[in-house]
Amino acid sequence: MSPIPRARKTVGAQASLSGLGVHSGNQITVTLKPAESGQGLMLVRTDVGRSWPLSVAAVTPATNCTAIGDSEHSVMFVEHLMAALWAEGITDVVVEMDGSEVPLLDGSARPLLDLIRRAGCRDLKDPVEPLVVREPLHLGDETRFIAALPSERTEYAYLLHHPHQLIGLQFTSFRPAEDDFATELAPARTWGLAEELQQAQAAGLFKAGSEANALVVYDDYYSAPPTLPQEFARHKLVDLIGDLYLIGRPIVGTVFACRTGHTDNHQLAARLLGDE
Repeated sequence: MSPIPRARKTVGAQASLSGLGVHSGNQITVTLKPAESGQGLMLVRTDVGRSWPLSVAAVTPATNCTAIGDSEHSVMFVEHLMAALWAEGITDVVVEMDGSEVPLLDGSARPLLDLIRRAGCRDLKDPVEPLVVREPLHLGDETRFIAALPSERTEYAYLLHHPHQLIGLQFTSFRPAEDDFATELAPARTWGLAEELQQAQAAGLFKAGSEANALVVYDDYYSAPPTLPQEFARHKLVDLIGDLYLIGRPIVGTVFACRTGHTDNHQLAARLLGDE
């Protein structure tokens, strides 16, 4: 199976948004700027004068999110932005930040998708070759795993099995050629258990974490009604798609994950690049 080249894209104009960093509690501005063809997805921290490619090689350790950077500086929570860039087919862009985290905003990818759409998209002269899954890849064990399988039709799927009675067993899938990211995945919010958020805040993390930027699950109720069916699994799928877009180009194949997280996604992305 030969990949069909696709047009590279950048944003059509500069656009910005600002929001609260949940770790720092500071207002942080994200600005998208057009890039040249082949420049790729670039991240710039203007407050410290550092820049990195939004790539697998630049992933740095972080808790419950994806971070890009080095041993001295980084930017956390890039996964929702990456998913939105993937959804709009953006292959080349400069993302400027004046802080250490992408604001969570309402906890979904929707505000970042809206930002990209406000900036617009512009085709570039060069094509991008999709990464084609040619051999089955599998990471994990019988309790949690992530796999990539050859397929002429791209599909992402996630199975969530959580012990909390209000979450339980959830499954969702997404086919880019048929389904609509803006309505079926983008509104799905970051979620977490109330006790986990309380423990993190007691440890000095998530200073500005609240029901405004996450769907919080209490013992017998949600902080707000879920906006989508299977919303918890749908958000895990947003994270998966965003993390795999650190490859920098679309994937042709089927990716299926069960009870996995960011580290598993990064490992699969690295394996896919290594097996080309």
